[in-house]
Amino acid sequence: MLRCSFSDPMRRRIYQMKMTGMSDQDVINTIVREEGTVALAAPPTGTLGGVITWVMPGVVLVIGFFVYSTYVRRNRKQPEPISEIDRATIERFRSQMDRELDESPAPSPHGSDPHA
Repeated sequence: MLRCSFSDPMRRRIYQMKMTGMSDQDVINTIVREEGTVALAAPPTGTLGGVITWVMPGVVLVIGFFVYSTYVRRNRKQPEPISEIDRATIERFRSQMDRELDESPAPSPHGSDPHA
């Protein structure tokens, strides 16, 4: 509540309540009764509503992960078999691929560039 349109009137209201002799807890209870728990910076932890407020984001993330992973597993496509045309193309170029693979320099065990 640094500098928003709601903070100045609320500060004045809290100041007036304190000047009438209300304790801090009475001021908080009055504001929560009138505004609801949304007026608090953090939800209360002792009540069921406060516990639900703190626990629900994690629960929702776990449920979302479960739903997503179930959806992905259920909709996973099996690899399509190679068609005869593709198989013929591969066989046509197999000797060239083997030759080029044999000619390529072996990778260095230390990951350095042999041409550097």
